[in-house]
Amino acid sequence: MKSFKLGILLMAVVGMTACVNDLNTEPIDKNSTTSFNQDAVFSKCYATLALTGQKGPDGDCDIDDLDEGTSSFYRMMWELNEFCSDEGWWIWNDVGLADIRVMNWNGDNALVKGLYYRLNIDIKLCNHFLEHATTDEIGNIQRAEVRFIRALNYWYMLDMFKVAPLSTKESTELPEFVEREDLYTWLVAELKELTEILPEQRLSIYRVDKYAAWLLLARTYLNAEVYTGKAAWIEAEEAAKEAQKGNYKLLSEETISEDGVRYSAYQKLFMGDNHNNGAQDEALLLIYQDGVYCQCWGGSRFVINAVRDAGMIPAGSADSWKCFRSSPEMVYMFADPETADSIKADEYTMPSILKDDRAILCSQSDSNLTQVWKLSGPMSAEFYDCWSVVKFTGVYSTAAHPAKNVASDANWPDTDIPLLRLAEAYMIEAEALLRQGKNAEALAIVNDVIRKRANAAPLAKLDEKTLCDEWCREFYQEGRRRSDLIRFNRFAGPQADAAAYNWEGRNGSTSSAGYKTMEEKFNWYPIPNDDKASNANYKEVPEGDGY
Repeated sequence: MKSFKLGILLMAVVGMTACVNDLNTEPIDKNSTTSFNQDAVFSKCYATLALTGQKGPDGDCDIDDLDEGTSSFYRMMWELNEFCSDEGWWIWNDVGLADIRVMNWNGDNALVKGLYYRLNIDIKLCNHFLEHATTDEIGNIQRAEVRFIRALNYWYMLDMFKVAPLSTKESTELPEFVEREDLYTWLVAELKELTEILPEQRLSIYRVDKYAAWLLLARTYLNAEVYTGKAAWIEAEEAAKEAQKGNYKLLSEETISEDGVRYSAYQKLFMGDNHNNGAQDEALLLIYQDGVYCQCWGGSRFVINAVRDAGMIPAGSADSWKCFRSSPEMVYMFADPETADSIKADEYTMPSILKDDRAILCSQSDSNLTQVWKLSGPMSAEFYDCWSVVKFTGVYSTAAHPAKNVASDANWPDTDIPLLRLAEAYMIEAEALLRQGKNAEALAIVNDVIRKRANAAPLAKLDEKTLCDEWCREFYQEGRRRSDLIRFNRFAGPQADAAAYNWEGRNGSTSSAGYKTMEEKFNWYPIPNDDKASNANYKEVPEGDGY
């Protein structure tokens, strides 16, 4: 267990004791609370990134008609960005996942609906706080942070849905739907203001400061051409540079465990003690996880256990789900396709074999990447033994090998989730420079900052394909791959011709003969059909979402 103790609701405001006595905050009970408890609602606004209800891990869900383990913001966001991409395969027949995997979703898809309503619920909670919070010194700090959480939710709405309901105040009226360009304009203005009013330095590692706003703004500018049809590369470069000016640094120090096991700097970013092993200094926004007080099926337990088999090296969790495997394309980001099937190694030796500390992969003794699955119908896949991404682990960097279970609970890991990390600011700067034709400057950042930390050989040149692959190598399975593929015209639409880039299972196919160009509308998710039907304001949007 971590060194502090929170109520059942929450993660949130650790370290704010200099301002308010938040550790004594009572949990919110949505069924009984009638008065506004500012500190509790403030905590809940942060907690929506980590938890799914009031009792956890599976009681009193915030969203009706959806399994509570599935309804986590992080899990749904992650699934809708990863399972439609070239990074991996999910074998369980979870509701809605079949159509996501084969790129055949619509407005009735349960996961699409779940994320849409999760984002809207969390936005409404933020508006509730902003409506009632005080405007004294402490209240204004809290208000700025909650506005950031709201902006973060709206960024995911912007990135994942073409149109969206925009509401910035508590109201009983149906929200107005706005076009993507209008939401982009609002978000840019909101984040610019937040860079001015958020604290210069965060009040705890689980809270945000102005540099988180700069990074989210840089990410927004980076995708401006996707959202509006007009690029903003200079603005993305400038915002990324501003994000680098805070009290953050790339983790560069490796750790040697008590019995001589090496944990690289990159590996430590995703370990059970990443709240105090130095990784916290690279994270501009951490989603709090604690094996005792923050149990959720959709947080770090999800990304750790899904990739594990019972026979693999312990990962700080006694559970193994064996339901997620890497795609060949993901493995080939690090390994030569001609020789990959001959490599048999665990996550502790694989980085040295592939000569990149980021290659935290495990291949089984009889792994076969030639064909990862057999498809006889949606999600009726039969896995071959193949490679697993084991990037996230509940192991502490001070533990012996095989890993001691030093987590606070045998099943629930303590591994915090780095939702915003400083490495992204450097990658955004590099891409913005490349898009402006400043290839040498972009290459220098990728080689001297990103790849140097990974102990990977420098690249000889940098072009769009190489940079898109580098985004994958640095951020694989952190819930962003879909967005990156879209920006590089490698996902859907006429510009992303099927001959240009494909992966096994794209559009449900297991052979190149079955690949086809995906309709442009698959570059975003549809507004749920029941929300279209219930909100007359949707009809006012000229083109709608195209579904």
